[in-house]
Amino acid sequence: MELWRRFNLCLIFLLCTSLTAQSDDHNPYSPNIKCSLLPEEFLICYSPNFFNSSSNSSKSEDFICPKVEGVALKYSQVPTTSVLCVVVDQSIDCTGERSFYKGGFPCIRYSGYCFVTTLIQSVFLGCLGVDRLCLKHTCTGIGKVLTLGGLGVWWFVDIVLLLTGNLAPADNSHWCVYY
Repeated sequence: MELWRRFNLCLIFLLCTSLTAQSDDHNPYSPNIKCSLLPEEFLICYSPNFFNSSSNSSKSEDFICPKVEGVALKYSQVPTTSVLCVVVDQSIDCTGERSFYKGGFPCIRYSGYCFVTTLIQSVFLGCLGVDRLCLKHTCTGIGKVLTLGGLGVWWFVDIVLLLTGNLAPADNSHWCVYY
């Protein structure tokens, strides 16, 4: 009876390992792990692709971040996408493809614009249009320079727009929160 039980266990073990090896070419009993399961310290993951209405690319829509305008979202509401990741070094031994798509990356883009710096620029140099020019709103920045901040009215309106979140960088990026 004991011999029959051991035989069944060995048979089940052989069936399971052969099915696993056939399904994804990864041996779970090997010291190597799949490249897609490596921690992020061992990967170089590229930035997400953002929606651009002028580009006619043949990329799949699954790998492009949707365009969200003027909406402040909580982090749990931010859409995510898949990005291309590559194993950092050839000396890292792993099985499978060394470049692959990995999901769960937030569609957030930072361009280096700091809210506090922009607010200080708007308060002290807003009449000269420095705040608009630094946010890459060049046409309105030049207009603000030529009118000296709309004789103070435009200067005040820009401070209110910044504080209410209605004046953002021209490239639709998010404010940097770390200094």
